[in-house]
Amino acid sequence: MIIGGLFLIAACTGAIARAFLAGRLNHPGHLAWGTLVVNVTGSFALGLVAGSSPEVATVIGVGLLGSFTTFSSFARDLVSAIEVHQRLSAAAYLLASLAGSIGAASIALSLRGV
Repeated sequence: MIIGGLFLIAACTGAIARAFLAGRLNHPGHLAWGTLVVNVTGSFALGLVAGSSPEVATVIGVGLLGSFTTFSSFARDLVSAIEVHQRLSAAAYLLASLAGSIGAASIALSLRGV
């Protein structure tokens, strides 16, 4: 019961933080910096949580970070850039998102010794 309540609080916190950063950093017609920032930092944080107890993995990993990071916004931002013929920006966004997120998770995992 307590884990469920903590999960709910964590999920709400992650979603609100993502919405706040996206609102502050994403601007129409420009690279979606907010989405990039949440996905890279969320990937790093998830790497730090890896190997934690099931309760921590559920509340922090799934609840907080699952609602904080966003694949759907990443996909929408990428397709939007392609649709308006910003192919170079779309390619840069794709590479930055993938390399940044995977690299951040890898660094965090190495810091934990996982």
